[in-house]
Amino acid sequence: MSSALTGILPLGEGRSALAARSPGWIYRDLGVEPIINCTGVRTSYGGCNQTAEVLAAMVAASEAFVDVDELQEAIARRLSRLTGAEWGIVTAGSVAALSLAVAACVAGNNPEKMLLLPHDFGRTVLVAYDQRMPYEHAIRAVGCSVTPIKTPLEIGNYSSEKAAAICLVGHDIAVSTLPFEETASFAKRQGIPLIVDAAGLAPRFPNEWLAGGADLIVHSGGKYIRGPQSTGFLIGDEALCRAAFLNGPPHQSFGRSMKVGKDEMVAAYVALERWVQDDELSRRMLSWRDCIHAMLEQFRLSPLVEIEILEPDGAFCNPRLAISWADLDHLPTAHLVADRLSKARPRIILHDYWLRPRRIIVDPTNLTIDEARIVADSIIASLSKPPDEFSRSAEEPAANVDGTWDIAISFLFGASQHRWCLKQLGNHVTGRHFGDLSSGPARGQIHGASVSLISEVAGDPMTRHFAFEGTVCRNTMSGSVCLGAATAKHAGSTFKRQFGAATWSAVRRSPEQERE
Repeated sequence: MSSALTGILPLGEGRSALAARSPGWIYRDLGVEPIINCTGVRTSYGGCNQTAEVLAAMVAASEAFVDVDELQEAIARRLSRLTGAEWGIVTAGSVAALSLAVAACVAGNNPEKMLLLPHDFGRTVLVAYDQRMPYEHAIRAVGCSVTPIKTPLEIGNYSSEKAAAICLVGHDIAVSTLPFEETASFAKRQGIPLIVDAAGLAPRFPNEWLAGGADLIVHSGGKYIRGPQSTGFLIGDEALCRAAFLNGPPHQSFGRSMKVGKDEMVAAYVALERWVQDDELSRRMLSWRDCIHAMLEQFRLSPLVEIEILEPDGAFCNPRLAISWADLDHLPTAHLVADRLSKARPRIILHDYWLRPRRIIVDPTNLTIDEARIVADSIIASLSKPPDEFSRSAEEPAANVDGTWDIAISFLFGASQHRWCLKQLGNHVTGRHFGDLSSGPARGQIHGASVSLISEVAGDPMTRHFAFEGTVCRNTMSGSVCLGAATAKHAGSTFKRQFGAATWSAVRRSPEQERE
């Protein structure tokens, strides 16, 4: 029996040979270079690696079959004792938990409503205007609209027949203009369920939001607690949690596509149990500080940097390290440092939307002490290398792109017609990009015949990002464009380019067309 992947051992061969290989070997055999993860618990880079106990639980659960409804009942009872909530379920990630929570608020376990989802029953979910998040599609997927509000008093304008739920974001509650206590009070008065999405936060029990009046809490299973990356939790009111479970797998209802396996359910519970009962947070805090101290030892040898320890706060349960340096011509920018590290070997990834012009942040959540030293040495080495020369900067433009351009964009499937209104001054281009539904500013450069333009088209709650690259020949342009979207809080390159690429061509309107 031979493996389909070169270098991967066939089934049945001893584990000792696997253990002898260096971490990441299986990704290299697939042709993917693994990374040293300095971003914390971002899904884009795998969240967290599972603990030995969690992996053992997954293996044990995979060795037999079970009735999933019965398994959920057993896990729910354990979750209740562990967290103090009335009930709880394991979901296929925290975004699935949010969709199932809203489905429960809309349809309960009424088959006539359940089997119509997603459906517009004229219901909306209220959110704080300053807590908008990229995952509101999980709410709209059920058939509800999203309505931002600024004060708890506005909740009084909605009955439970109109507002299916109120959803707050755990990260932002402390800094929001929508006070939690008043919001919870108005929600109870109107009979509207209150959901707190705490996916990005480390679970803490007893839970302050449940104690303060929230009905449902969403947590991730694959971040700080180191459970399976594809899992999440929905805990709180028993009736709503039961309804959420019935709207999801294994039942033939709205959330059937959000399947979570029996082995993942068991492993997620084991991860949470370890986190809560074994004081895992305190143990890992010591590990995180060890990594930071290892980096500090390396950085103190360099006169280039200033270092600051960012202590845990309401948004982060772990310390992080901020590294900054002077704004000098012979020192690279933070974006250049991050780009160099991502292309080096070993490959190191920094959190892109934490970057400032001369400042980077390292999150030690997923680092070993040896990796922490490698990261520090690599940052110093990158800072010691002068910025790359931009040879095109002196190249005169081959054309002037002033005017209105009709743009044809060909996506992986489908096409769209957009428009630019551009003004050129030397190598610099500014203007406006008109998309399918809205518009936004455009800016860029032209060097010789090469054109690069970045557009930010307004969207709710995420701005749509377009990064055009191409060539110009008199009245035509063409090339490729990277596509993405991000909220202002998460506006890093990863999300700005998260939707892949497309091809484009543009034709400048003639003066006669402009006059029409």
